Amino acid sequence: MINSLKLDYRMQKRFLLYTFLFIFVVVAAYILFNLSLAEQISQKATEDIAKELSDEYIKELSKEIVNTELWNRVKDLPIGKTALTKLLQDIIAIQIADNSLPNCEQYVLRVKIAGMYPVLQRTHNGLPEIKEYIWLNVGEAWRCGATAYGEARRYPSGVFFVSKDGTCILTDKKLKYSVEFRGTMSEVLIEEKIKLYSYPLLPECVARVMSIGVFLSIYPGNKIHK
Repeated sequence: MINSLKLDYRMQKRFLLYTFLFIFVVVAAYILFNLSLAEQISQKATEDIAKELSDEYIKELSKEIVNTELWNRVKDLPIGKTALTKLLQDIIAIQIADNSLPNCEQYVLRVKIAGMYPVLQRTHNGLPEIKEYIWLNVGEAWRCGATAYGEARRYPSGVFFVSKDGTCILTDKKLKYSVEFRGTMSEVLIEEKIKLYSYPLLPECVARVMSIGVFLSIYPGNKIHK
């Protein structure tokens, strides 16, 4: 009789324990589900607000670009709203500066000899540093830039790049300086900006992604969109 009572007591304890654990798991799952749902709703609301703000902000920025032809060139670029917003801000900053220095050049350094070329990145001191190397074919672009001095003064002795340790040197034997636009400093800087942000859309970039899966957001010889 005593043993039977002890057994019943143990079974009751186990039943209560399992019941408590079951209720705890159900309640915890319910709380976690609702927290996840609330987080998703909050995130979706934040995204919707950001989208609306981005659309409205882009509209406001577009009004500050007085050149209609220029606006028509950039408004439909498939580069995403963040990049488009930054591009418009950069263009407006250039317009405000109003640098009317004439006879400036927007240029591209193109490959003359196919091979491995350095991909640059910005360092804390602003000097270019080699991040990696990438294969470039003849005619593909390594760098996009703008200058008021022409090729001879911008790149004396035909030297376009020298690495910090001197192991990588790019000269006019490997790269060709090609002028793609001439105008005032403001005009060539704007042209440079559009090409920097549009780089991933170039046929050579699309082909590179399709063939070997390598994506570059900017010209290999440019550290940043500057």
